[in-house]
Amino acid sequence: MHLFSRCTAAFLCCLSVFSAPAQTTATSVVPSSVSAEKISNAGTVANVHMLPAQQKPLLRTLVLTGTLSSERNGDFRQIRDLCPNVEVLDLSAATCTEIPDNAFLGHRGLRKVVLPNGVKRIGRQAFFNCKNLEEITLPSSVESIEDGAFNGCSALRKLDLSRATLRNVGFAAFEGVPTANLPQATFDLWTKAATEKYSLIPYPAQLEVQQGKALDVSRIGKIESVPALANEAGYARRILRERAGLNVLRGGAKVQLLLDATVQNTEGYELVVNKKGIVIKGSTPAGVFYGLTTLEQLLTAQPKTLEAVKIVDAPRTRVRELMVDPVRTFIPFAELKRMVVEMARYKYNAIHLHLVDDQAWRIEIKKYPRLVAESSQRPAMDDMQYTSPGFYTQDEMRELVAFAAKHHIMVIPEIEMPGHEVAAIHAYPQLTVGKKKVDVRTTSGVSNNLLNPASEFTYQFLFDVFDELATVFPAPYVHLGGDEAGNPPLDDWTTDSACIALKEKLGISTRDRSENWKLQKYLFDRVIAHLRDKLGKTPMFWYETDFKEIQPGCVTFAWRHGLTKTAIDAARANKAKIMLCPGEHCYLDYPMDKGDLPEVNWGMPVTSLKRVYELDPRWGQDEAFERDFLFGVTGTLWSECMPQPERVYYQAFPRALALAEVAWTPQSRRNYDQFLRRLQLVQADQLRRGYPSSSRFVGYDQLRTDGSATTNGK
Repeated sequence: MHLFSRCTAAFLCCLSVFSAPAQTTATSVVPSSVSAEKISNAGTVANVHMLPAQQKPLLRTLVLTGTLSSERNGDFRQIRDLCPNVEVLDLSAATCTEIPDNAFLGHRGLRKVVLPNGVKRIGRQAFFNCKNLEEITLPSSVESIEDGAFNGCSALRKLDLSRATLRNVGFAAFEGVPTANLPQATFDLWTKAATEKYSLIPYPAQLEVQQGKALDVSRIGKIESVPALANEAGYARRILRERAGLNVLRGGAKVQLLLDATVQNTEGYELVVNKKGIVIKGSTPAGVFYGLTTLEQLLTAQPKTLEAVKIVDAPRTRVRELMVDPVRTFIPFAELKRMVVEMARYKYNAIHLHLVDDQAWRIEIKKYPRLVAESSQRPAMDDMQYTSPGFYTQDEMRELVAFAAKHHIMVIPEIEMPGHEVAAIHAYPQLTVGKKKVDVRTTSGVSNNLLNPASEFTYQFLFDVFDELATVFPAPYVHLGGDEAGNPPLDDWTTDSACIALKEKLGISTRDRSENWKLQKYLFDRVIAHLRDKLGKTPMFWYETDFKEIQPGCVTFAWRHGLTKTAIDAARANKAKIMLCPGEHCYLDYPMDKGDLPEVNWGMPVTSLKRVYELDPRWGQDEAFERDFLFGVTGTLWSECMPQPERVYYQAFPRALALAEVAWTPQSRRNYDQFLRRLQLVQADQLRRGYPSSSRFVGYDQLRTDGSATTNGK
């Protein structure tokens, strides 16, 4: 969970100042299992915040009559994140001049919304992917509907615009809305953004515009490949169909996909475009695939005519990874696949699944059925007083692995230990000291309930879990967690008689907590031996200062603010590999700008788009470090503050695009201002395809004035 990484500004949460509350009338229709007595106190309240916490998820109808607050934890955040089952939202008697950006992003409950007179602006992505929204009336005061405002509202069939006086309709504002006679966009973001012909992210190592005639894309009549590239040939057909409208290939030009052992780097490729066609070659199918992802981006900007160009490219780092957390908020299986597709476009090659934590256990283990039977429904957590149920079957994960492999992405599972295991301990109390039954955790933070290193049942349990997962996940890596088991949770081992006896057996003389880390090392060493010797897996874990000794060959993740150099030194000293994911640059669940989502948190620092882009994977080290010790780069997406799947995308993008370039592109080829210009088309394309993202960076709005992006320090 990495709570302590966020504590640099945690106390600031206590200083939050909320704007004047709205007067709220709330009525609800709830399942028959909920007594009328429990909802009778809804009544009239000053604002949504003043409703009892347990009441909010029960609401079906919500009427607001006061001045609506859009400030941190105000009315809009409360409705979006804490009232997921509201179906009818009546704001007709309320006061507000705008529905803010992302106001109801991903709200699955909404079916009918009545807006107040006086609203002039519907913000960017305000109703994005409100899939069940059927009816909304815009008052005469509405003048502006921003980019993506109703994007993905596929059930919206009653949209009354007759009274609105629209002066501005944003890009993709009604993408996917089936209602007829929708207003046309008044600002063509796509045309402005598409002025950059080589809007490539990540930017290639070499790109040379060639002499000679351009390729008329409509002349492509054939895709040639060897049987080993059948998957890539299918991907090429999809690209041509979706990006250039070529459903039938009729011309004389060719797309040639070739395996060529002379191409440097197993993920490298060469791409040549001329009037005769397109040639993409790599030494492996992965290289050819990455060449195709570059071609897709070229076609996005040049769908009719491709300029003659030669690109020679290869990745800077070995592993380019995003970590997602389906524990705190369950991510539907279909959304995981959708994330894989989007990651592949930008040359990520690993998705890291954080499957286990204190709040839930999300992966089926057949030998231990109580894990999902008793611990797969995340309970009400923090101020989100509703459950998040769900788990992945092993068959689903096998399907995900096969699907991801077609996109040259490996799936890496994470099973936390010895901390962040309360969900497992809840189901099997014999896993912890004293064999005490504990409840699944209902708050963020760190629990003092740890796996017991002195119990043989702990090791049998872990070995069994990893044995089953090895049949599901063929990737050569397994993540063991390892974070936040100390300061103070390791104290749980200090007074336990079995742990004291184990200390004596290991020659540990201290009786305080100062050498408890050696018990953690003992646990890890046994698990690592099983993974390596029996399963052929390379262990990964989050680096902590408690890891004073690291087994050679392991991969340790540098995640804590301010401790990256310490982690690097430890990795080099112990001949381990290092994965960079420092919170200063790679924690994508942090807000991208002050006031951006998430609106309520533990005082998370801001991780700006520019801050992500500024990461140098070498971290001030020498070339030998990058060659011998640097394993890759990871972006983390912890989900404590992401109550809808759409929020995972919103937090990821556009920062995951910046991180993709950090991990792939040579340092000498990177330039933030140029990245912003290229980002414009890529982000517009994402919005058009139904992926929400943050626009809280200088450059997005600048596009509307002069078509250029400037940094101004952000």
